Amino acid sequence: MAEGYNEKKIDHYRQTRMLMFTMVRVWAEKGPKTPEELWPLPGDKEKITEEETKSLLERFAKLPKLNG
Repeated sequence: MAEGYNEKKIDHYRQTRMLMFTMVRVWAEKGPKTPEELWPLPGDKEKITEEETKSLLERFAKLPKLNG
């Protein structure tokens, strides 16, 4: 029940963030490109750096190929 309550509360914050983002994008010349940049919330996916991306691709390249 507590997890459901917290998810519902965060969902309300996401809706508010989207409204804020829309207002900022309409009225401001410069501003955040995504709602997450405007107001990060718990549960948002964190972006990984380009170095982390390259490291992951190198690791995946070393994995054995699957047949099938």
